[in-house]
Amino acid sequence: MAIKAVIFDFGNVISKTQPNTCFYDMAKLTGIPAEVFLQAMGPARSVFDLGEIKAAELYSRILKDNGYTAESADLALCQKLGDMDLSSWNDINEQVSDWALELQKQGFKLGILSNMPGEFLERYRAGIPPFVKADYAVFSCDIHIIKPDARIYQLALQGLGVKPEEAVFFDDLSKNIEAAKSLGINGILWENFNQAKNAFKKLVSENTK
Repeated sequence: MAIKAVIFDFGNVISKTQPNTCFYDMAKLTGIPAEVFLQAMGPARSVFDLGEIKAAELYSRILKDNGYTAESADLALCQKLGDMDLSSWNDINEQVSDWALELQKQGFKLGILSNMPGEFLERYRAGIPPFVKADYAVFSCDIHIIKPDARIYQLALQGLGVKPEEAVFFDDLSKNIEAAKSLGINGILWENFNQAKNAFKKLVSENTK
């Protein structure tokens, strides 16, 4: 069956890989080891991406859980840490962004499917072309569901008006790709731009024979 839609993850796909320097900058600011702040990418991230807490609360919780009680109560500090985290993701891979829009011009429906905190969307959405021009976008913070929950993929398919086998999903995490494949969606694990582009070309070719 012909491919009709391409669905892109954001982090490490449309965006460049978040540099760990963000967390080392937090360490310089506070005098607290960077390893503490790296926990922001752990289990607590899911609650953040679900839209249940704000960035400042995420860092307040992490500080408190690691024994930094006074710092966890410093709302201005926690907000600063949250701002540093959010801004570190706003580094768009222009090559990927341009390719996504070119595929849309070629006739493929363009979808976005990403686990994402609401504050990032509020601040940066307007400056990310695939977000603005997507035919349909699903963000975890809006629907309070995160990948790899099957429901978030089903919402993307419904919004784009395509069957699972008509869609290709790009994500940098294997668990998210496996979840997509279990629903019949064509999944391509994103390693780098050239690898993903070549895999997509091969897939389209195989589906047009």
